[in-house]
Amino acid sequence: MTSMKDLTLVMMVGPLGAHPIERTMGFLLRVAARETLSRIIGTGRVTRAVLAAPDLEGLESLGHASFPLEIDLDPASQPFDFGSRLADLIARYRISRLLYVGAGASPLMTSEDWDAALEAFQEMEEGLLTNNLHSSDWIAVAPAEAVRARPHRLLTDNAMAWVLHREGGLPARAWPRSTASLLDLDTPVDALIVARHPLAPPALRAAVVETGWDDRRVARIEALLRTPGSRLILAGRVPSWAWAALERHAQIWTRVFSEERGMQASARMQRGEVRSLVYAYLQAVGPRAFFQILGELADGALLDIRVWMAAAGRWPEPADRYAADLFAWETIRDPLLREWVEAAAGAPLPVLLGGHTLVSAGLVALLESALGIPRLPL
Repeated sequence: MTSMKDLTLVMMVGPLGAHPIERTMGFLLRVAARETLSRIIGTGRVTRAVLAAPDLEGLESLGHASFPLEIDLDPASQPFDFGSRLADLIARYRISRLLYVGAGASPLMTSEDWDAALEAFQEMEEGLLTNNLHSSDWIAVAPAEAVRARPHRLLTDNAMAWVLHREGGLPARAWPRSTASLLDLDTPVDALIVARHPLAPPALRAAVVETGWDDRRVARIEALLRTPGSRLILAGRVPSWAWAALERHAQIWTRVFSEERGMQASARMQRGEVRSLVYAYLQAVGPRAFFQILGELADGALLDIRVWMAAAGRWPEPADRYAADLFAWETIRDPLLREWVEAAAGAPLPVLLGGHTLVSAGLVALLESALGIPRLPL
């Protein structure tokens, strides 16, 4: 048996935001962060845990003797930069082996899941272990100094594994694929999906219920997944394994339009290089006709509209993006996004709008909830 190596857990949470939808989503992420921190620390495999946050709201219960955690407040004097902030934490806390976990990363992973992953990393002298090489939500890295060498390349945590492997030369291992390891709580529709899942942490499930957000569209898609012969459209950054899960475990017909996977990790979005065939068709026929045509093709649709946003060369504020996921089109300030969502709300079929998680791990989580099976083989 190998000797225990020092491993420092670092998690970051963002600001709650001023808009009510942003604050609610921010609060849910803090609930998820508390649950995940507890599960990881409970494995006994981390020697130190650091939570970087802009403030302590919703985090007051952390940091006492029974929950060993150091809270490091973001500097108020400078704008937040992910790569620089993480590099600074690594330097100040003298971190040699790092486990970075996003606030919304893998909320369905159990303590046993984390224990198995960290045991595997314990056996690695050098390299990285991540849930997703192309878009990491959590990543274990040794040596952590590799992060400090290129903070300017780490615009978001999603790029970490790809950059450290391809540019930093670290050997990379992806943790065995599962809904629990891959699902990232990033948007309101992700939260609605997680809350209905058998493995959802009770505190997070209760917090989602307290929002009052309407989950009837989610329930209708779950019913569709249980109905043999139903037709479902998937569009956006759809991975082959998620589509394959439907083929194996659901007796439905699918139309899949998979495009622009890795648009953030590769920085194509930042360079304005995102192109979308589905968005081009939406532009050609207009939103209302687009959703009417979807109704002729399928009984339901899951749409990663972040690809459309990037292809349109615009990235609305979080409040608008979250409102889109909740079909609160009247509150959306961006006129183009408001037009899309209003048309989707009037579509003749149930539609879910969201981001990458919706058409990847979120899709399989929907299937697991629909079938009452906590963990389908992928």
